[in-house]
Amino acid sequence: MPRGSRIMLDHPHKIQAYLNESVPRLQSPSASFTIHYWGIDPAHFDNPVHQHSFFEICYVREGEGMYMDGDDLFPLRKETLFLSRPGIRHQIRSKRGMFLLYVAFEVNEENTDPAIVRHFRQLAAADRILITDAYANPTTLIWTALLKHLQEPAPITEHYVKSAALSLLFSFCSAFQAEAPSEGLVTSGYKPASYALNRAIRFVKDNLSHSMTLAEVADYLHLSSRHLSRLFQQELGMSYIHFVQQEKIRRAVHLLKHTDLSLIEIAEKSGFSSIHYFTRSFSRKMGMPPGKYREAVHEKKALE
Repeated sequence: MPRGSRIMLDHPHKIQAYLNESVPRLQSPSASFTIHYWGIDPAHFDNPVHQHSFFEICYVREGEGMYMDGDDLFPLRKETLFLSRPGIRHQIRSKRGMFLLYVAFEVNEENTDPAIVRHFRQLAAADRILITDAYANPTTLIWTALLKHLQEPAPITEHYVKSAALSLLFSFCSAFQAEAPSEGLVTSGYKPASYALNRAIRFVKDNLSHSMTLAEVADYLHLSSRHLSRLFQQELGMSYIHFVQQEKIRRAVHLLKHTDLSLIEIAEKSGFSSIHYFTRSFSRKMGMPPGKYREAVHEKKALE
């Protein structure tokens, strides 16, 4: 596609809804992926410093900003692709807003060919995380073709959409040099509230050790704190604070059962501000302090 040639997205939220409803998973004979979310944001501003347990690839169609990856800072401008790797704290910044496309996904390794798994593990450790002037890059060409198909008035071919989406995911490996391994736009089954809540839950779990506030999570999702609070109450029947506390205890229980980390380390990784607060909260929820709980787990295993 010639430089400067681009499609106009007249209904970005409708297209985003269609992708999230129709392409939550991708499967081929050799690979399986879970898509956590597709995004088309015509005005993406700052988000909080955070991390994911999965990949997120972004494409700047318009605008300028900055991208923080660990301790490094990169300029963002029109026609830039950039990679957020699993486990790396990062942040997108833009004072005037950017038109951003993005997709977040992970490889289902147990259902994927080992050679492909290796390529995506290399992607997770890639040194190259940003590509400028990417207008002719195969990744952006595939992404643009996918969106163009979704803009057409003719009936959408779901098989084409999934094939193009799968090609897009595979293209990321070569783009960042990790070696390459039917009817209209209908969204009747898509629930924006569930989509937003699922993203919030994933974000909280991925950043549990950093104790993200309701306002920070809402800002990341471009929602008001009041709206996000209402989602937790309506969909889960609990407040945001209650949910976070529940996840902290779950994380602590998992680490107590399956690791030899010290109680102080477990408190930190579970998002508790001090060992005393951790012990008090855990005891109140589980009926015994964390040290006693670990002993009980080990005794039970020894008897089995």
